[in-house]
Amino acid sequence: MTKTNYHSKVIGIDPGKSGGISVIEDGKVTAYKCPKTVEDMAVLFSIICGDTPKNNIYATMERVWARPSNASRSAFAYGVNYGSWLGVMASNEVDCNPVLPITWMQHFGCPKALKKDNRKRWLKDKAKELCPYIKRVTLITADSILIAIYAEDILKESN
Repeated sequence: MTKTNYHSKVIGIDPGKSGGISVIEDGKVTAYKCPKTVEDMAVLFSIICGDTPKNNIYATMERVWARPSNASRSAFAYGVNYGSWLGVMASNEVDCNPVLPITWMQHFGCPKALKKDNRKRWLKDKAKELCPYIKRVTLITADSILIAIYAEDILKESN
């Protein structure tokens, strides 16, 4: 992976409570588990942004919604976390570029017919393959790693 022409940091966010946030800087991906509180989310995001000019940061977040099969409580919790990330990005003056799960997953060739558990393992293996230098790619961080790589690939294609 190489640094993008105009964005020195590319951020990928899987906004679920059991999601993560990853950043690509100088060709390396660093992944973090989603903090438990909005305050900790804000602190982590500020640390990730550092002194990088806001127009040199490209943040992409998975855009999903509750399904009828989701329990009301989990759908609400997901929406709160999604909104919290939007607020954190806005307070840091970083635009959010939403991406549908099917879009970034197809980018990596993830088979459509996989059941959830098998799909999650497939995505984790793909993140490990693309970032062998990350000591521990987990089910929690794999999606955010791939979302960040997807965002960087899209930026490269547009330049």
